[in-house]
Amino acid sequence: MRLGDFETALLSGIKAPSQRSSSIFPEIAQLWHGGMIVARKDDDMALVVVQGLTKVFGHRLHPVRALNGLTFMVEKGEFVGIMGPSGAGKTTLLSIISTIDTPTNGTVRVADTDVTRLRGGRLAQFRREQLGFVFQDFNLLPGLTVRENILMPLTINARRVSDAQERLTEVLTVTGLASLKDRYPRELSVGQQQRVAVARALITKPALVCADEPTGSLDSKAATELLRYLTDINRAWHTTIMMATHDAFTASYCSRVIFIKDGSLFAEIRRSGERQAFFDAIIDMQATIGGGGHWHEFSHPD
Repeated sequence: MRLGDFETALLSGIKAPSQRSSSIFPEIAQLWHGGMIVARKDDDMALVVVQGLTKVFGHRLHPVRALNGLTFMVEKGEFVGIMGPSGAGKTTLLSIISTIDTPTNGTVRVADTDVTRLRGGRLAQFRREQLGFVFQDFNLLPGLTVRENILMPLTINARRVSDAQERLTEVLTVTGLASLKDRYPRELSVGQQQRVAVARALITKPALVCADEPTGSLDSKAATELLRYLTDINRAWHTTIMMATHDAFTASYCSRVIFIKDGSLFAEIRRSGERQAFFDAIIDMQATIGGGGHWHEFSHPD
């Protein structure tokens, strides 16, 4: 399989309030105002830096502004959720950060690289070495086993066999797939297939994992299991994860949630205590911003 074929298979598949909110949520760490963030840590902690990001679709006479001057940072080791009403720009934002799409204006830096300037071979190399992708539809190759699907990115990168096997053992263990490594995707549940997609995203030790609605095709039990694995991976390996989701239960597993509305940053909430309190704060913010949902029953303690 040619490199372009694999990458195609793999890849196919935030508004500031006009005045500071008077609402007080116990989990809110800061609100956005005028597009600027308040009291952030030093820039050298940032893995992702988004500056003035704008995306306009359509004809110049009838433009649709999907993103409107977004500016924010994601620190190394964070697990960040991106939420907002339908059409707010969640997927567009994640697509630009993950280099699947390009902005109309603005920049995105990931691991000290301006990804909006990368093209051709340099872009392909950056994707393979620095980014991991998890999609709602898994995008597994049906003719390959679990082991072969996971190893595919390393095969493309021409890693040494010994390095590949060592890393494979690590990701199979952390995702609970060791006993399933010789099965084919058709022999797995949808939850197990999504865990294979997560393992594949982790195999290259990427700087950033981008997950677009990773629980969207899963039932409540499988979604909870996947989210627990993602949380464990984030904590144990300090893997930076950005996840777009419409679901409050899913977002409650993050360490921080960024809310966008009409393509602009609206607010953010940082978890500082129990997940139930964080979940409640997310629900309150969804009621404020409009849209969203929480189709999973919140019944699992930390």
